Amino acid sequence: MKKNGKKYRKIQKEKELKRQITITNDIDQEVDGIKTANLSTSHIVTANPVIYDIEDTKKEYLNRLSKYLKIGGWNKRKYESSEMEAYKKIIMGSSDVKTNNSIGFYKYYILFDLIHILGYEIEKISTTKIEGVKKQYLIDFGDADSNIFKKIINSVQGEDRRLVNLIKNEELAKEKNYIELVRKNVLFRKQQPFGIMVTATMSAGKSTFINSLIGKYICLSQNMACTSKIHSIINKSFEDGYASEYDHDLVMTAGREELLNDNELNTSNRIYVSTHYNGGLNGGRYIVNDSPGVNFSGDSEHKEIADRLIKGKKYNLLIYVMNSTQLATNDEDEHLDFVKRNIGRTPIIFIMNKVDSYDVEEENIIETIHRQTEYLTKKGFKNPIVCPVSARAGYLAKQFSSGTLTRSEERELYNYVDKFEQMRLVEYYKKSFPAIEIDDSEQEETQLLKNCGLSYVEEIIKGYAKGGK
Repeated sequence: MKKNGKKYRKIQKEKELKRQITITNDIDQEVDGIKTANLSTSHIVTANPVIYDIEDTKKEYLNRLSKYLKIGGWNKRKYESSEMEAYKKIIMGSSDVKTNNSIGFYKYYILFDLIHILGYEIEKISTTKIEGVKKQYLIDFGDADSNIFKKIINSVQGEDRRLVNLIKNEELAKEKNYIELVRKNVLFRKQQPFGIMVTATMSAGKSTFINSLIGKYICLSQNMACTSKIHSIINKSFEDGYASEYDHDLVMTAGREELLNDNELNTSNRIYVSTHYNGGLNGGRYIVNDSPGVNFSGDSEHKEIADRLIKGKKYNLLIYVMNSTQLATNDEDEHLDFVKRNIGRTPIIFIMNKVDSYDVEEENIIETIHRQTEYLTKKGFKNPIVCPVSARAGYLAKQFSSGTLTRSEERELYNYVDKFEQMRLVEYYKKSFPAIEIDDSEQEETQLLKNCGLSYVEEIIKGYAKGGK
């Protein structure tokens, strides 16, 4: 069979499709009865007006919600019980009373919350359980319309028009914004997940790079030298102000303490964190996997885990982070050989991180990029995608947009603003990736995202997620 023949190309296309389906199934896995897809949904309860109601109404709302979960037998399941704990924390956490409604005001809000807690998979729930909830619900809310109950419960099944029709329903006018959030979660959850594996040798700035992609301080670089855990960071559909973490215990309102410290009870090698990405990747169902550094001398298990992950190919894209000030080291050389032998047809992006360390007046960064490209080509990588980046500059630029910089970080940020205006990395990207067009920003702090290379990396990733470069 000719390798350039029509039949051969058809067979190869079918093989690639099967491979991508297998990867998708591996990414959208279930762990201890918890679907990682559920972790990609954001809290809708943050927009529920019951948060600002009086305490008695809040308690009654939570009691009824708990009662419906118990009727369906869902209250003892880990995911649902964790969601319920989050509801209690979020609803009871506010002491700002702005309204005093009767419980009847929330008769339809509570149904959307029930759907959310159940992970939007109503079609997998028996009719008997739904009828049991319905019977008690109509007793609790005597003026509720049973037809509206049915429409709401069925709204997340099948076609999107069901939710669209609810948004237009005049009887649900006050719940309109709430339904729109439900719809965001449903549509986001239906997206194909795109798995990204990030690998590097120690000191490449891998954790800082991941934080810059996420736009938040999620990956803890000081912790990675003493942990062999794989951190999977899942994007959520919209910003709800909360992170979730599954590290033996599932905490849907994880704070800094949970994120900083690994749970000793977790005997697996993986930790899941979900948060809404801040930046160019915020609209897709991305999952960024942070593997241990491969040359950590304190524990050979780190390399074994990282190697196993790369061999497993349960990801759509590999990002290889390199320290641009320490290129072509022995450890780098060895790891690149391993990646080349095992990457197969999976696309790979090479990140030249820490380009902010270069002296613009004394060193030619463009020549260094070309040398590294030639080096990677000699290692067997055909037409390697090489992206010079300052992850630190990109991270600070995103934090500026969020208004969370300290004074010392602000000074650091403006040093980067000046430096990358002189470095002119944009010229390299325009020449190397002419199809990518990124608008300039009038605000120099935001323009830094483009000038330091991070915006280009995000666009390249999005291109792969859409099926191309």
